[in-house]
Amino acid sequence: MHEQSDLIFELIDLPPEGVRIHGAISFAELDIEEEDRFSFPENLHYDLLLESCGGKNVLLRGKLRTVISIICDRCDQPGELLLTDNDVFHTYEDAFDKVLDLTPDIREDILMAFPQKFLCHADCLGLCVHCGQNLNEGSCDCAAKAAPSSETNPWSALDELKLT
Repeated sequence: MHEQSDLIFELIDLPPEGVRIHGAISFAELDIEEEDRFSFPENLHYDLLLESCGGKNVLLRGKLRTVISIICDRCDQPGELLLTDNDVFHTYEDAFDKVLDLTPDIREDILMAFPQKFLCHADCLGLCVHCGQNLNEGSCDCAAKAAPSSETNPWSALDELKLT
């Protein structure tokens, strides 16, 4: 089996057993920019297999891995997050005898692996909405102070309502 590290491949050279493609690519090369909430301390690592799947069709499958630096959406603390995609899978029809650039598909795959919410850990407690205390580091007494009493809360009369 042949090996290569470039994400641009001339398919006329594709051997029958396929080509293993592994290496790393920067996020700048993928046209993914850092933002306020995340940055990229390392490149995106890929381990892919490009193989013929009959006729002029080509199959790409493999894995992606990287680490991103994040700011937690709950507690606003920095952290690192391991991103993996073990299910890279693309088919290219009528692709034989062409030059195939895998970069756009790899870009899409890693963007789909980004979480919608960045969390430092799954059970992050976040910040107190009243005083801003990081609840992962300690508690505060704002919840006890903020609990509405029946005297100050005009809606407390609804607690006595029987709807049966």
